[in-house]
Amino acid sequence: MRDIQVVNDAALLVHDGVVRDLGPARRIENLAEARRAIEIDAGGRLAIPSFVEADTVLVTPRGEGLRSQGAEPTIATASKKLLENQARLAVEEWVRHGVLAMGSATHGAGDLRDARKLLNIQKIFQTRPIRIRSVFSPSAAQIEAAASDNVVKQWAASIVEKRLAGLLELEIPHTDAPFGLEHLEALIQMSVSHGFILRLRSETPLSHRAQRLVRESGAISVIAPGITGAPSPEFTKAACVLVLRTTDILSSSHPVECARRMIDEGWAIALGSGYQGAKWGSFNPQYLLYLAREQLGMTIEEAITATTWNSACSLRMSTVAGSVEPGKQADLAILDAKDYRDLGRRPGHNDIWLTLRGGRPIYRRGALMPY
Repeated sequence: MRDIQVVNDAALLVHDGVVRDLGPARRIENLAEARRAIEIDAGGRLAIPSFVEADTVLVTPRGEGLRSQGAEPTIATASKKLLENQARLAVEEWVRHGVLAMGSATHGAGDLRDARKLLNIQKIFQTRPIRIRSVFSPSAAQIEAAASDNVVKQWAASIVEKRLAGLLELEIPHTDAPFGLEHLEALIQMSVSHGFILRLRSETPLSHRAQRLVRESGAISVIAPGITGAPSPEFTKAACVLVLRTTDILSSSHPVECARRMIDEGWAIALGSGYQGAKWGSFNPQYLLYLAREQLGMTIEEAITATTWNSACSLRMSTVAGSVEPGKQADLAILDAKDYRDLGRRPGHNDIWLTLRGGRPIYRRGALMPY
């Protein structure tokens, strides 16, 4: 997490939306293929991979986009048009902040029918203009109401078959009660046997037993405010990304001082906003960069990695997002900054000047009109 490749006076050659070559501008400009290319001059600004939002909710059960004549419809009662409009506004806001890939969960859905309704809305926006990894995240209450077997065999199987979600997210119980974890272990085994990609979530720091469960489950990532004590050997060997959210970092009841120690031991840390519409959150990844430096003791290089590459890995999207390299889509954020080290020093700024999807500008910051 400590190293990022920095190329001064750099250029990228993009063909059909894919990075063909990158390096010093003098070398790229002298390539035969570059002589026929359309040039986008960043004017000495900073170019980085577009940000990846590790954990958010694209459509919330209530919020500004759902209000009508004093009433606040739920997901169940809101029309498809209202939900689409809310999703569209959120997508546009993410793009304005340099985010072109995200993991969007179904938190807040009243029941499993609501969750499927949200996933259908998200499917509309999965490739235009943002990449959405939809996450089916039934709550413990929903699983209990529908019965574990039905959640996996009926609901989740149907969702995967219709390609509504790529990840299944399950909650780790708040306590270490044997029955709670044993029930989750049985549900995990059932889910894995059906071929689901698994992500786990905990609202409390992970105990040693929970850490062992994370490793044995084969989960690609776990969202948690940290761990209890030192990382267990089982946890540090897991091929899993720990996702810390803005709420985890800011809340005094969720200690995150273990982040520095875990990074030093080689653990992959991703950062996510935990954005939930009117309830909580920020669209701005630069705020996360600031919190990572000020609250977690991370270097700016580690923070950038945590909001790009590691976040992509936490969603199994690293083949299409999180880095700029030959063979990958040219998804870029151009920031009005000269030095990447400045990005974590301005928490209230959104320095995005240009957002490019596959090498094509899809957002450009407005300029002052002549006066």
